[in-house]
Amino acid sequence: MQSRPPQEGTFVFLSELLGRPVVGVSGVRLGRVVDFLADASEPAYPKVTALRVKTSLRAEIKRVEWADVAACEPRETRLKRDGEALQPLKLLGNEIPLAQDVLDRQIVDTDDAKVERVNDLHLLRARGELRVAHVDVGFRGLVRRMGWQSAVDTLLKAVRPNALYLRKEQFVPWKHVQPLAAGPSKVRLDLARRAMAEVHPSDLAEILEDLDRRERAVLFRDLPIEFAADALEESEPGLQRELLRMVEPAKAADIVEEMQPDDAAELLSELPKEQTAEILAAMDPPDARIVEELLTYDENTAGRMMNTEFLRLSPAMTAQQALQSVRDQAREVAQVHDCFVVQRDRRLLGVLSLRDLLLANPEVPVDAIMHEHPAPLDPGERAARVAELAAKYNLFSLPVEREGKLLGVV
Repeated sequence: MQSRPPQEGTFVFLSELLGRPVVGVSGVRLGRVVDFLADASEPAYPKVTALRVKTSLRAEIKRVEWADVAACEPRETRLKRDGEALQPLKLLGNEIPLAQDVLDRQIVDTDDAKVERVNDLHLLRARGELRVAHVDVGFRGLVRRMGWQSAVDTLLKAVRPNALYLRKEQFVPWKHVQPLAAGPSKVRLDLARRAMAEVHPSDLAEILEDLDRRERAVLFRDLPIEFAADALEESEPGLQRELLRMVEPAKAADIVEEMQPDDAAELLSELPKEQTAEILAAMDPPDARIVEELLTYDENTAGRMMNTEFLRLSPAMTAQQALQSVRDQAREVAQVHDCFVVQRDRRLLGVLSLRDLLLANPEVPVDAIMHEHPAPLDPGERAARVAELAAKYNLFSLPVEREGKLLGVV
């Protein structure tokens, strides 16, 4: 007698379905379930598109489309056809094998910004479909996988009925999950771009540090250039060197180009000379020249610390024109508090804050608002002196000059 089909809107764990018999419409046993394939292009609740079945006769792995599944239950999976439902094994470009690539693997929880191990997957039955809802990262998921849940639950209910183990499942919603081995590279790249946009660079750097070397390489290689650069800037020097060794010189160059020039110079100064030369050679010539110039200065000097990308204004601009210029430049600079007024030959005339611009009459020229900077620096000034001047005058930024010409800003 066939069991009643499962109700819509109910949950089942992946571990409860794996290894269970697969039965054809005539009742013949065809094999057992060894994996579920899910559509990775769906960010929230990816649906199961097919099953992998190990056949009873030849122990081959076959593909069964979800459309051929009549019921998928912990007792057995029943098909709408017999042997003809068993198709040659294939993996579509948007599919993730859940047991192979997610179960027992490390994932990034982009909501809490930490690395977790997947002990089970929580699947939702809805409208005749099976969808991935959560990953189970708790100890209870591991106990369930080992087949001990009933015994452990019974024991704990008797001795510690209020145990957190019994009251709280540790689930991470799939939309906050970044698998580190998710099928073809395009799928992984799409997942990485979508998920890592939610993670602060410092958290991403910590995540990369927490991963083992293989999975660190998978994640870093798949990160879009801008996210990789942000994470690299926040990483410790040792990790920075390791991460750059994990990518080809061309991609390493693209990542370094995305960084602020002072951060890029600091990073390259820590690398072996051969690797630094290789990356600089692959960079766009204008970007490479800026970084090479910074590398000519001694470590822990204003010249090495300065950023060559800063807000520049012309003295003839009105306050209104200057504000528009700030908007145009803001995406490319790290600090938007101070604006430096320079002539065409880069001679520094003065400085003004963004607050000064906002409060000024729109028609007032910039040279009527600016003031002389109290603490311009020589590029050879030591870092301790830079810090001393910044504290003394309560400054957000200090210009670095040579012979009156502005080289950069610390």
